[in-house]
Amino acid sequence: MKEQLPLAPEDIKRLRKHLIPMMIFPIMVVVMFGLFASFVFEDIFETFGSDSSGKIMLAVFGLFFFGIIGYMIWSASVDLKRGFKYRITGKVTDKRLNVTTSTTTGSGGSRGASGTSTKTTRNYFLYIDGEEYSVEYKEYTRTKVGSHVVLDQAPKSKLTLKLTEEQPADFDQKVAEEKKTENRKFLESTVQEVRLSDRDLEAIKGIYTAEKNRRFMFMGPVLIFDLMLIANGLWTFVLVIFPLLLVPLYQFYRVLRSYMRYNNAKLYGYKIGYTALVEDKLTFTSNRSGNVNRVVTTRGTINVNTLLYDKLSVGDKVILFAPKQGKHYLSLVTLDKEEFHLG
Repeated sequence: MKEQLPLAPEDIKRLRKHLIPMMIFPIMVVVMFGLFASFVFEDIFETFGSDSSGKIMLAVFGLFFFGIIGYMIWSASVDLKRGFKYRITGKVTDKRLNVTTSTTTGSGGSRGASGTSTKTTRNYFLYIDGEEYSVEYKEYTRTKVGSHVVLDQAPKSKLTLKLTEEQPADFDQKVAEEKKTENRKFLESTVQEVRLSDRDLEAIKGIYTAEKNRRFMFMGPVLIFDLMLIANGLWTFVLVIFPLLLVPLYQFYRVLRSYMRYNNAKLYGYKIGYTALVEDKLTFTSNRSGNVNRVVTTRGTINVNTLLYDKLSVGDKVILFAPKQGKHYLSLVTLDKEEFHLG
C-alpha cells in the first residue's frame, strides 16, 4: 500500500542534514585539488593550458561531477519545497544488490602520460509487494525477505526517511513460539549419511580443480620471480625478500591439503546432511560478473540457481549435504525430498 503524507519535522531535519554535506563536498574537492596540484604537480595548470585535449577532459569531468552533485541538491530541495513523502507498507518479497564497475582512461596532456581509474558503485534495493525501492546499506542489511515493513521515502530524491518493521495483522505470539521450538528441534536433529552419487563425485572434483588452478595462478608469478633471482645469483636480494619466498610454499601446501580432502572424500564415499533454516535471500547483479542468486541459511550463504531461488522462502527447513572430508556443500534437499545440486 502506498500513500502520500506530509513531511514530519524529523523528515525535514533528515532532508536538510542530507543537503549539508552535498553542498560542502564540491567546495572541499575544488580546494583539495587546487592545493594538490600546486604543491605536487606545479606545472599541471601549464600542461592543461597548453593542451586542448587536457582542457576538454578536465571540463567534461567537471561538468559530469558537478552535474551529479547539482542534481542531488536540486532533488532534495524539491522534496523540501513540496512538503510531502510517500509511505509504502507491505511485505518484502525480494532483495537486490547491484554493483556497477566503470573504467575511465584519460590522457595526461602534452607529456603523453595516461592513467586508468576504476569506480565501483553499489546500489541496494528492496522489493515491497513486488515493487522495487532504493534504500541505503543499513536498511538493506537489517531487513530480511518476508518482513512486513513501513518505508517513508522522499518522492524526488528517493532518500529513505525511515524504515521500520511491524508485525503482520494475523501475527499470533503463541504460534510464533511454537514455530521457534519446532525449528530448534529440527536444527538439533541428525541426518543419516548418504552415499555419494556420480554427480557428487564430479562436483567434488570440480571444486578441487578450481581451487588448484586458483592457487597455482597466485603461486606461478612469485615462483618464477624467485627462480630468476636465484638463477642470476642475486642471493642478497633473495634474503631481503625472504617472506616472499614463503608464498609459493604456502600455496603449494594449500593445494596439497585440497587434494587430500578430495581423495579422502572419494575413498570415504559418503556425504553428511546438515539441517538448516533459510534466513534470507537476495539477488546479486553486476555489469561485470553477471547475476548470482544467494540464499542465507543458518549454515552459511550458498549460491543457487533461479529455480531453487524461487522455490525457497524464508523460514523453510532444508538439509545441506557436504562430503565428510570437505567444506563445500554439494546439494540441498527440501522437506518434500526434492534434491537440488549446487554449483
